[in-house]
Amino acid sequence: MRLHTPLLAFSLLIFSNASLFAAPVTGNWYTYGAKSMVKITQCGKGLCGQIVWLRKGLGSDGQPVRDERNLNKRHRTRKVLGLSTFSGLAPAGPKRWSGLMYNPDDGRIYKASLTILNAGSIRVEGCRVGGGPCGMRTWARAKK
Repeated sequence: MRLHTPLLAFSLLIFSNASLFAAPVTGNWYTYGAKSMVKITQCGKGLCGQIVWLRKGLGSDGQPVRDERNLNKRHRTRKVLGLSTFSGLAPAGPKRWSGLMYNPDDGRIYKASLTILNAGSIRVEGCRVGGGPCGMRTWARAKK
């Protein structure tokens, strides 16, 4: 019995610590100003994000909002609702992921990072690919 006690204690320690490092970043998040909601999911070893709700989902013409500001003219007719925003966010430290982010507000791609601040908020940071300004926003977890 003595041999099993340390093994049991070690197993419990590993599993309890594993839950501390689990990705609570997955789920639905309101973007800054609650203009939209992004669903962050596990994709392989990283994270992906997709726009699942828009406060103003219809344009002035009554049609779904399109990706009109995209720098690639061929993509300007696609719907914003359902767009992938994050792709291949890889672990970059405790409670932090880095990768690329697409922002339909300006049609640009950013080097991005997500950092968990607490159970209800994350910090999203981005710098334009190829140089340029950087920014940071805090997103709030959507209630279930």
